[in-house]
Amino acid sequence: MGTPVAGAAVYLEDDDYGALTDAHGSFRIEGVPAGSQTIVATQFGYWEIAADVEVPEAGAIIEIDLKPRPILLDGVTAVADNIDTMVRRLRTRRQSLPYQARAFDQERLLRSPEPDVFEFLWRETGLERRPCPIMGGVTLPGWQPARGLGGWNLPSQAPGALSSHCIWRRGQVVSPSVYIDEMPAARGLDALRNYPTTQIYALEVYSQGAEIRVYTYSFMQRMAANPEALIALGPWP
Repeated sequence: MGTPVAGAAVYLEDDDYGALTDAHGSFRIEGVPAGSQTIVATQFGYWEIAADVEVPEAGAIIEIDLKPRPILLDGVTAVADNIDTMVRRLRTRRQSLPYQARAFDQERLLRSPEPDVFEFLWRETGLERRPCPIMGGVTLPGWQPARGLGGWNLPSQAPGALSSHCIWRRGQVVSPSVYIDEMPAARGLDALRNYPTTQIYALEVYSQGAEIRVYTYSFMQRMAANPEALIALGPWP
């Protein structure tokens, strides 16, 4: 209808980075290689669209038309209100805890050169990556026997137990609890390799990496149609 759509995620499909549209519906993506590119645009309350564009050396000006998605509530305004409510719930939950919490929004994720959330985590948070211990008798520095699963001190319980990647936290190698769309990820940090940063609405890191929560656009879309309560966090040692 010619009305600007603010807050839409626009990104290069092959390179997995992009930008958010501003209040005027405008966006700018720097450093786009010349040649054939596929531009993807998505926003709550609209159908996702992909467009093939031939980009010259000097860059290109393009216009993308988004079509309203009729399956969501009574209109885009109601969708936006529910998304805002969900964002406030996430923020309130972070602020209610006596632990360090860091949040990365969709704009930060979109602009990242990292291809997935796994790589984004190391680049943006400063967490130290370590290999997880091998169960069955091999002891790695920082791990203490005599407690927990199989005689090992496992601070993160089940959600990260099957991960091959851990972090160095408070003098120990630990496997963080990882949740994707409020569901525990059995493969822990390894599961984050399956999620391009362009598909993520928000990333939360709690208590120096003890718990990591990821929220996809599809999850937020579902919450816009049918808001649900959030799962409680922590506490962590």
